Amino acid sequence: MKKILLLLISLLTINSYASNGKYRLTLRDDPATSIVIGWDQTSGTTPVVHYGTTDFGTNYSDYPNSKSPDRTIYYKGMDNNFARLTGLTPNTAYYFVIRDSQGTSERFWFKTAPADNSRLSFIAGGDSRNNRTPRQNANRLVAKLKPHAVLFGGDMTNGDSNGEWRDWFNDWQLTIASDNRMFPIVATRGNHEDSNNSIYNLFDVPSPNVYYAITFGDNLVRTYTLNTEISISGNQTTWLQNDLNANPNAIWKMAQYHKPMRPHVSSKSEGNNQYNNWAQLFYDKNVKLVIECDAHTVKTTWPVRPSTESGSDEGFVRDDQNGTVYAGEGCWGAPLRSNNDNKSWTRNSARFNQFKWIFVDENKIETRTVKVDNASQVGSVSNDNPFTIPNNLDIWSPSNGSVVTINKGTVVDPDPDNGSIDVAITSGSDDVEEKQNGSLYTNSSDLEMVYDSYNGNGYQKIGLRFRSIQLPKNVTITSAYLQFTADESNSTATELEISLHNSANSPAFSSSNNVSDRNTFSNIVMWQPASWSSNQSGNAQRTPDLKAMVQSLVNMSGWTPGNNVSFLIKGKGTSLNNTSAKRVADSYEGGEGKAARLIVNYTTGSVPDICASIAPWQSGVSYAVGDKVTYQGNLFERAASGWDFIGACGSTRITKGDKRIKYPPLDETIKDGFEIHPNPFTADIIISSLPFRKGESYNVSIYNLSGQEVYKGNIDSETKVINPGIERSGVYLLSIKDGNNNVLKTERLIRE
Repeated sequence: MKKILLLLISLLTINSYASNGKYRLTLRDDPATSIVIGWDQTSGTTPVVHYGTTDFGTNYSDYPNSKSPDRTIYYKGMDNNFARLTGLTPNTAYYFVIRDSQGTSERFWFKTAPADNSRLSFIAGGDSRNNRTPRQNANRLVAKLKPHAVLFGGDMTNGDSNGEWRDWFNDWQLTIASDNRMFPIVATRGNHEDSNNSIYNLFDVPSPNVYYAITFGDNLVRTYTLNTEISISGNQTTWLQNDLNANPNAIWKMAQYHKPMRPHVSSKSEGNNQYNNWAQLFYDKNVKLVIECDAHTVKTTWPVRPSTESGSDEGFVRDDQNGTVYAGEGCWGAPLRSNNDNKSWTRNSARFNQFKWIFVDENKIETRTVKVDNASQVGSVSNDNPFTIPNNLDIWSPSNGSVVTINKGTVVDPDPDNGSIDVAITSGSDDVEEKQNGSLYTNSSDLEMVYDSYNGNGYQKIGLRFRSIQLPKNVTITSAYLQFTADESNSTATELEISLHNSANSPAFSSSNNVSDRNTFSNIVMWQPASWSSNQSGNAQRTPDLKAMVQSLVNMSGWTPGNNVSFLIKGKGTSLNNTSAKRVADSYEGGEGKAARLIVNYTTGSVPDICASIAPWQSGVSYAVGDKVTYQGNLFERAASGWDFIGACGSTRITKGDKRIKYPPLDETIKDGFEIHPNPFTADIIISSLPFRKGESYNVSIYNLSGQEVYKGNIDSETKVINPGIERSGVYLLSIKDGNNNVLKTERLIRE
């Protein structure tokens, strides 16, 4: 009798969890404030989602919020229910259960996305069709890598049958983490989905046409999901163009769709419709990363732009400055195919089961290719830090590196003069706390700025040493800041002083060279940080602009790209009178992905002190085209119809203005100046002009971005062809001066 009773209790327990299953989270609106909970209602009636920010386990009545399904549809042999939750708090954990007439589900939870521009993690891939072992392995890795969203590129099943979809959703439950955390999917239609309904009815996407866009963060990244299985031209491309135009403030734009433009498998047809409608649009509107699927192979391209010019390959040429990176091509479980159709602009290709792991922040996108076959041996990232590489994760590492980085200052910025670096602390010995007695504490899991009660540290000083800073000498720094991750929550008013070690190559911290021993530049910065919440890494954890001190550094005679720099932080004012007046950041030991970062943006296009060598305008002097003068604190260049305004004297960056300003005293009529072409160039450069001053010659110099002169020669006033012998691709600066060393012309050159 006892055995029968235990069996009945067991069956009753099972039944209480048997009324729903095949859970999924999807997105159709702002990921910071909304989410869709979907499930298959296998039996029972009147299901309701009970949820809140406190974990009450399966005690559904304790949860403060409830939501009935907004949409219910029987499709593919499942009773699909979707409850759309809105008005949620950003970057917050929500716990939920589904209660119906037969019982209560397990307790699950999810976390809303940040509303600021904190760093994000995505997984992207597709083609999970009919090999369930790699499909399940990839799903297990989703649970372990804990992304903010999964961008899934279509072809979930092989035949779009009811049974295959039920198997697919059963396998998808493996994406639920061991603590029952779930992660949202952003679904795309593939050619093995017989109709749009397979995606619309199973994932409740925002549009029945299955093309839509979702913005993450404060315009950090807008993700476009497109549909290659319906008409591409017409309404879809019109919508895409209008949406791209309507979102110019998105820092990053990414796209996903199923069939690639230029597959890397020879048996696959070229995606000419995609190419003809989207390629130029992606390039013109700064879509920097595109995830493609369908071909069942592995590829990543160099940044490319559409072109049919000499040297192009299948309609693209490499463009490291402004191009779009295409990655894919779908290996989540579909039969693998050979990567037998590489292009001249292919960065890497291979053949294995994989997906892309993508990190996005304000300054860069990082993409890694993850092999999925060893999923059971891989460790798990923490819920608070999804950016640390877990143990045994098999990241593909071809000869040119395991990380494909798209930097905001190079690939993204259409001005090739601009650059950006983003460098993190890479060693526990490089973020240190100097105790009040002067000794160093080098292995703390956090950085107390500035009071630390541990072991008598007291009011301490913080040292942050960043290694191998690739800033060219004498560039113009346009912005610089330190980015922290909060280890603790604190809102007490705090004042911190930030300075920079006055050294062209800052040495490691040691007992004989601690934080206090270091002389600093005079341009210090005071920081009164806003309130911090634990695990945040956004605007509140970002210092004020430090560009003045970094400018002093790169202007030093001994500065060389690749040298090391050290920032010093100490308390001021109330921070030295109140032990709770502090901010506590994660150190390198607290998590590699949480360590402090230095982000610097710069430009190489300035002409330092250009006004210093230019004479003021003089009445009665006949000026020729290209002559420069200063007038009322501004710099002008003589043109045929007047004087071109170049910029204000004393400005750190002088660029030619759009507006031609004609001053009444400066009204001589003369001829045009130099023209330089082609640009980009491969060998010869043609410099042409109408005469400036007959018989006069001009000096021509070309510099690389490190300021090194790589060519020097001279021309007269007639058209000349020079061959500078530059073999390395990149951006250069050409300068033309007259015999008095006056700069007459500067122009950026791109060597293809």
